[in-house]
Amino acid sequence: MSLKGFGFSGYRSFGNELAVIAPLKKINFIIGQNNSGKSNIIYFLKKHLAEVVTKTGNIQSNGSTNFSELDRHIPNPASIKFAYPFESSEMEDYYNTKIRDGNAQSLALLRQVISHITHEDSGMTWFEYEAPTLNGVYQLKHIDNGSLKQILNPQQWQQLWVRMTQYSGGGSIEQWISDVLGAISPPLPAIPPVEFIPAIREVGEPGSNPDDYSGKGIIQRLADLQNPSLTEQHKKEKYAAIQNFLREVLDNKSATIEVPFDREMILVHMDGKTLPLQSLGTGIHEVIILAVAASLLDDAILCIEEPELHIHPLLQRKLIRFLSDNTTNQYIFTTHSAHLLEIEGAEIFHVRLDHGVSTVENVSTTKAKSNICKDLGYKASDILQTNCIIWVEGPSDRIYINKWVQTWDNSLQEGIHYSIMFFGGRSFSHLTAEDDSDELDDFISIRKLNRHACIVFDSDKDRPRAWVNTTKRRLKEEFNKGPGFAWVTKGREIENYIDAETIEECVKSVHPSAVQLSSKNQWSNLLKYRNRSNNETTANKVKVARYYAENYEADFDVLDLKEQIRKVVRFIYSANDIEKAHP
Repeated sequence: MSLKGFGFSGYRSFGNELAVIAPLKKINFIIGQNNSGKSNIIYFLKKHLAEVVTKTGNIQSNGSTNFSELDRHIPNPASIKFAYPFESSEMEDYYNTKIRDGNAQSLALLRQVISHITHEDSGMTWFEYEAPTLNGVYQLKHIDNGSLKQILNPQQWQQLWVRMTQYSGGGSIEQWISDVLGAISPPLPAIPPVEFIPAIREVGEPGSNPDDYSGKGIIQRLADLQNPSLTEQHKKEKYAAIQNFLREVLDNKSATIEVPFDREMILVHMDGKTLPLQSLGTGIHEVIILAVAASLLDDAILCIEEPELHIHPLLQRKLIRFLSDNTTNQYIFTTHSAHLLEIEGAEIFHVRLDHGVSTVENVSTTKAKSNICKDLGYKASDILQTNCIIWVEGPSDRIYINKWVQTWDNSLQEGIHYSIMFFGGRSFSHLTAEDDSDELDDFISIRKLNRHACIVFDSDKDRPRAWVNTTKRRLKEEFNKGPGFAWVTKGREIENYIDAETIEECVKSVHPSAVQLSSKNQWSNLLKYRNRSNNETTANKVKVARYYAENYEADFDVLDLKEQIRKVVRFIYSANDIEKAHP
C-alpha cells in the first residue's frame, strides 16, 4: 500500500496554512533552496505521521502525540492541523460502511454533511483534524454546531443519528450532531514503514553493523543477498537486479559485483579485471548504496536526501529509473537538482520560505517548473530547453509531424522530449546549421538555440527532375553534418505524404463547396481544388491538417514517410538518452 498524501500545519517552519503533500506517486521530489523547509516535511513523515494517524480516529481521539518543543512553529504559535485524503472509491466504501443497510435517503444526508466538513484537493476528499497544541488531542475539524444545524433539519439529523449509531429514541439535536460527528470520521489506514537515508553516505568499514541505510553494513547486506539462506532464496532476484543496474551504470555488460569470503570489501569484476568498489569513484558508491537499500526494503516509504550528490545528471536518471522499475517502495527525495524535473511520471513539490514561514506548491505546469529553476538559481540557458528541436516551415507541418511521431511512439511528448519551431517566410534564407564559419555573421545559427536539431522542408518540386532551390540544398548539407539531419519531402509538399483520396475527403469536409482536387499526383499541390462554380481555389492548410489529424489514422506506407519518421523518432530518442530498441 502506498501513501496517497498528507497535510499538516503548525510544525517547525510551517505556519497556519495547511501544507498539502499530494498527490504522491511512486517517485516524488521535494525541491527548494537550503533552509526552505524540505527536511521538515521528511521529519514529520518519518517521526510523526504514523503516530498521528494511529492516534487520530474520531472527534474523541484516544491519545496525544509526542512532539518536542523544537517541533513548535517559531516565532508564533500556529494552528496545529493534520489532514488525510481519501480517493473517490474509498469514499464509496466509507459511505456503505457507515450506512450499512444502504438506505438511499440516509446516504444522501451523510454525503451532505461530509461535503460541509471536508474539502476537495488533488482529486481527493480530505478530512482535517485540529489540536490545541502539538501534543494535544487531534479532533475532527468542522464548523460549529450552530452552522451544522442549518445543514439538516432536526428530523434529518435524528434519522442520520439512528442509522449511524444504531441508537433509538429521543434526545436533542445537539446530541444527535455530537454523536454523528463522533462516528463520522473514517478509520485512517496504517502508514507503511518509513526509512530515511541522509545526504552523507559512504561505504562502511568491514564488519560495521547495518543499523541504517547510509552505507554502514552494506558489505554485510550485499553478502546476505549474494548467498541467502535456504528459506530466503528469493533474495537472489534482488541481487541480480543490482548486478544489472551496475552494468547499466557502467555501460559494461561484463561488470559483476561480488563480496569475497572474508567480507573485507566489495569487488567489481569488469573486462577481465577485478577492482575494489572504492576505485570506481564516489558517484558509483552513491548509486550502489541507494540501489542496495532500495532492494533490501519492500513496500516501504524511502526518504532520500539529495540523491544528486556526486552523481552525474545522466546517472541520476538511471538511478531513478532503476528504483521505479525494480523495487516495490515509494520514494520521496529532497533535492536542489533541476535535472530531476524531467523525470517522467514523477510528482514534484516546490518548497519556499517567505518571512520565516514555509509553503508547499504542487508543480504541474511549465511556469511552475520555471519558478523552481529561478528559485534554485538556474538560468534558462542552463536547463530550460527541450532536448531537441524539429524546425518546420509552418503550423500545418507541426500538426502532421506531431500526429506521425505520437502515432509511432505515444510516450514522446512535445515540449519535453522535443519542440517544433517555425522558420517560414523570408527568414529561411538567413538560417545556418554551421557551428563555425567565416559567414556566420550573415546568418542566424540554429545550433546556438539547441545543438540537437533537425529540419523539415518541402521540395517544392513540380516534376521529378526539378531542382531543389539553392538555400534548401545548403541547409540540407549543413544539417546532415549532425547532430541531426535534413528531411526534404519526396513529393512536392508535406501534404503529399497523405493519400490523395484522403486529402480530398479532408478538403471537402473543411470546405463544403469543394467538388474535387485539381490534381492528384506526387508533384501536385493537393490543396488546390475546384468548387461548384468550377473555379480553382486553395484550401486552408491548417484546417485541413487539423481535420486529418483528428479523423484519420497515419499511413506510413506513402512515399518515404516510414523511413523519415523512423529517423525523427530515433533522433528524439538519442537527444533524450532514451534507451529503446530502435523502431
